[in-house]
Formats: sequence, structure tokens, C-alpha cells
Amino acid sequence: MKGKFYCVGIGPGDPELLTIKAVKYITSCPVLAVPQGRVGMTIAKNIVLKAVRSMNEVHLEDKEIVTVDIPMTRDEAVMAAAHANGAAAIEQRLDEGKDVVLIVLGCPTVYASSIYVHRIIVKDGYDTEIVPGVTSFCAAAAKLQQPLCEKDEPVMVIPGNRADRKELLRLPGNAVIMKPSGPLADLKHDLEECHLLHQAAMVERCGLDGEKVYPSMADAEESAYFSVVLVRK
Repeated sequence: MKGKFYCVGIGPGDPELLTIKAVKYITSCPVLAVPQGRVGMTIAKNIVLKAVRSMNEVHLEDKEIVTVDIPMTRDEAVMAAAHANGAAAIEQRLDEGKDVVLIVLGCPTVYASSIYVHRIIVKDGYDTEIVPGVTSFCAAAAKLQQPLCEKDEPVMVIPGNRADRKELLRLPGNAVIMKPSGPLADLKHDLEECHLLHQAAMVERCGLDGEKVYPSMADAEESAYFSVVLVRK
């Protein structure tokens, strides 16, 4: 009998934000798949380790650890090969009858490279499940103690590297900018041109060591890879 594959979101950084279901699968599956190769990807394993230290009945030392390479590139061929290799490594364990849990920062359904590995495993006919996690932008809004949206307000999630970022910011509704790329001054300039600089806030490394909270985007310093900007209109 083949094993089952679980793609599990573990939230943005705070180990206490793991869901009960995430902890259940992480603790029960004999194989733990960990993404590596991109900035901060090994953080996922550290979050899980912190979360289970307080659970006396949980021991990760007995688990088989499988690393899944997620290269930091936009080369489609390189990414496809990495995803295929990661899926093959997981499927090898599934064929041995072992359940495998792949841990993912944030949620597997939001800009997560793990979904491509999951898609291959589904196509190959294995039993799978996705477990959602707390998203970085929900955690950032909570940290800022403000809502993402109220009443009938729409919300748009914008990847930070979009060339049409400024045009998207001009559309109706509140906005989330995930992982803004390039100098922060460029983003501030875009926000200022849209008359939104003083309606924007940023959280860097939400829930992780080195967390920084900027209630006003105007005061934000150059940020690390894990930053979320919230724009309330």
C-alpha cells in the first residue's frame, strides 16, 4: 500500500501559529520533506523544531528527512527539473508505503513553489492532501492590529516584482504587496505617486527573529526578503 502525501503550511514564522492539523501530520508522518535552496527556506524546518520542543511526546529525531531543492531562479527549465526531482524523491518514499509531509512557509496555496511538486504527485496518481497555513499578510495585519478589509472593501495581493505595480495600486480597494523587490525607495516612490505612502504600513520578518514593524511606510528602512506591505485606502 502506497503512502499519502501531505503539503502542509506552517505559517509565516511564529511557531504558535501552526494549526492543530499541521502539527498532527508533522508528528505522525515518518518522512519530513523540507524545502531548501531559496532565501530563508531552511527557516521552515527551524519553525517546526521550535513548535515541537514544547510537546513532550513529539520527537523529530526519528523521522527521515528529505530535502526538496527549490532553486532561486526564473529559468523555467531549471525550476521544472528541480520540482520533478523533488517529486521523485517524495514518490520513492510513498512507494515504500511511508506517508510524507512537505512543510511550507505560509500557506501552500499562496505563491508557494511546493504547489508545483504537489501537482506532479497528484498527476502521478498518489493520494494527497493540502493543509492551509496562516498567510504572511494575515499575520502582518494582526501584528499591525488593523483589518485587511472591512464591509465590502476588496483586497488585491500584488507580488513585489510586478512591473505594473503602480498601475495595480491605482485600482480600487486595499492592497497587499508581498516580498517587495528592489530598493525600498522605488516602492515608496510608487506609493507616493499614487498618494498612498501615508496609508501604507510594512512588517519585515513577521514572527521571526529580527522582526520589524513599521506602522508608517514612510519610516521603513531597506528590508529583507520576508517583508509584507499593507495599503489601506
